[in-house]
Amino acid sequence: MAKKKSKSSIQTASKNIPQKKESMVSKIEIKKPQDQERVSRIVGTIFIVLGVLLISFGIYSFIKYNRNPEINTTYEAPVIVGVNTLTNQGSVVIRGSASGYDQVFIYVDGEEVARTKVTKDGSYEYTVDLVDEGKYAVTVAGVKGFPRRYISPISEVLNVTVDKTAPTISKIKYPAEVGTETFSLTGVVEPNAVVTVKRGTGLYRATCDEKGNFKISGIVLEKGPNVFNIELKDEAGNETKVEDKIRVIYSEDSDVNGEAVDDSSIPVAAGELSDAMSTLLGNKLMIIFGILALIGMFSSTGILLYKNRKA
Repeated sequence: MAKKKSKSSIQTASKNIPQKKESMVSKIEIKKPQDQERVSRIVGTIFIVLGVLLISFGIYSFIKYNRNPEINTTYEAPVIVGVNTLTNQGSVVIRGSASGYDQVFIYVDGEEVARTKVTKDGSYEYTVDLVDEGKYAVTVAGVKGFPRRYISPISEVLNVTVDKTAPTISKIKYPAEVGTETFSLTGVVEPNAVVTVKRGTGLYRATCDEKGNFKISGIVLEKGPNVFNIELKDEAGNETKVEDKIRVIYSEDSDVNGEAVDDSSIPVAAGELSDAMSTLLGNKLMIIFGILALIGMFSSTGILLYKNRKA
């Protein structure tokens, strides 16, 4: 039979068994739930306060930025350059220089119509709608600063005219038949309008003066009837193709000088016969009235002399 181990030997063996080391998890201090809630509340309160401050600052800045800026008379007004002051379009591009400003306010007839940003190079550009015909006074002002903004004085006025009416000829003169190889055409359209006369590949052009008068000389003719088209274009870009053609007959038997149309005050253009007759009739009536006045004067003088002699 095996011998039983003694009590002392068992105790000695148990002492020789290595003990487990204390784990790292057991060393971590586990915080109580109350401490975690307190920290969360503090952090949350800080974020709420910061959020309220940021929102308040944003509202303040928005109000300050969007209200009418304060004028500073020491600022130099922006400049408007390179703008077409006469147009037949429903809009006009306003551009210029506004160095040192953040924005440009645009005014039409004294009322603000738009705001546009100034680019890094100090320039600005904006398309303003001008639907109706007429004259408009365009001005601009520069704005800068944040959140408190300042505005410059108003710029010099730029007068813009919107003209959508096509030009018309109010008067035209040319001979109906000539004995020369060329003829002249004169008339009245509107100031600075361009008049173009065409026949085949031939093209003749003239620009009206400040009163709208024009003259085109040296229009070449072929023997027999010649028909020309006439086109008009004003400064605003409006164009008109005149329905009535220019009809001139080149006949070697005619003694009319086609280049001397301006030498006579009588309208001789085709289609202006009534004007010519009116002029002639008017001249004849003036002569008749003049003769009658002279006859009356001499008659009254003679009667007075006769009566004085008898007396």
